[in-house]
Amino acid sequence: MSQEKRVGLIKQLLEERQELTTKDIMSEFGVSQDTARRDIVLLDKRGEVKRTHGGILPLDFGNKVPNFQSRLAHFTRQKTQIALTAVNYFQAHHVYFVDASTILLKTCQNLNLPMTIFTHSLDNCMALAEKSKVTVKTLSGTLDHQNRFFYSSSAVEELNKVAFDTAFIAASGIDENGIYLLNQGDAEVVGTAVKRARKVILVAEHKKFVNTSYYSICSPDKISLFITDKVLSAKERSIFPAETEIKIAGADTIEQSVL
Repeated sequence: MSQEKRVGLIKQLLEERQELTTKDIMSEFGVSQDTARRDIVLLDKRGEVKRTHGGILPLDFGNKVPNFQSRLAHFTRQKTQIALTAVNYFQAHHVYFVDASTILLKTCQNLNLPMTIFTHSLDNCMALAEKSKVTVKTLSGTLDHQNRFFYSSSAVEELNKVAFDTAFIAASGIDENGIYLLNQGDAEVVGTAVKRARKVILVAEHKKFVNTSYYSICSPDKISLFITDKVLSAKERSIFPAETEIKIAGADTIEQSVL
């Protein structure tokens, strides 16, 4: 296969997955590491991709987030590992808030303990409806059809009357100033749940450090535990206070100190 044809196919695959590593390209196209790197360099020089350490992203990555169904259709092994790791942090007879995200939907699909879960996610509700031991509390409001969550001032008022043992939240962006979502109504609901929680667990892929979002949920110091898919750089780790635990999904240990 010519390089020109291969880089065209790489662009198509990148559009589907929204992220590719050098190893992904090697595996998908049966090429060597040097060949994969040359393809990445070519695409980068043409200004057709955003180059990262070890891979590439679409040029518009961070400026838009695919809708819920699109993200679900491209659910990755890394997301599954994060979701299943999060399952281990639920306990019987506790009260939880669970955010609307594809990762936390997979988490909900694997829960069945006697507990109470508040959520504004339509899909979380549908998944938990199959779990007879779980008491499900849905929040009122208007349905965001694209991302399948409910939001309203009434939902915020409902949350302000509850004290959660733990809030499980997702993010579309992370930086030194906060944890972010793209939708203001979503961020208001989740941010309120964070304020009402004794512990906050963030689940997100490592690539969220690259993303650019607009509405803050909370500051990084509110995060008790961050479950992600890759070891953080020293700069990324320094965003969170030392007491925030960092759990790499699929790893055997919790990494807590600055690398």
